[in-house]
Amino acid sequence: MEKKIKPCIENENILKQRFLALRDTLDLLSGKWRFDILLNLHYYEKLRFKDFFEVSEGISPKVLSSELVTLEAHQLIKKNIEYTPTQDITYYVLTEHAQEIWTVLNTLIEFGLSNRKEVIKSLNQNKKELE
Repeated sequence: MEKKIKPCIENENILKQRFLALRDTLDLLSGKWRFDILLNLHYYEKLRFKDFFEVSEGISPKVLSSELVTLEAHQLIKKNIEYTPTQDITYYVLTEHAQEIWTVLNTLIEFGLSNRKEVIKSLNQNKKELE
C-alpha cells in the first residue's frame, strides 16, 4: 500500500534517525534541573557541589547528585579535583562536547523571550477587548 503522505526527505531511514536523535536530545535535556545546572556551569565556569545550592534554589542534594551523574554519563560535564596541601577540592565544569549545545540553548532562550513577549501582548489585547 502506497503512503499518501510523503516526507520531504527521500530516505525514510535518515528521517527516522533524525527523529530519534531529537528525541534523545530532548530526553537528555528534559530534566527539571538539567538546564539550570548547564546554564549555571556556563555562567560560573566551575562549581563545587555545595555551590549549586547557592545558584539553584530549591534543588535537593539527592536530585543534584542524580542529575550530575546523568550529565557526566552523557559527557556534558566532568568532575575535576584540585589537589592542595590542606584539602582536595572537587568541582564540576562543562566539557568541550557540551559547548555544542550553546547555539541551541541560546536559540531556545531567544525564542522563549520572544514567545513570552508575544503571549503577554496577546493576553493584554484580549483583556482590553473584553473590557
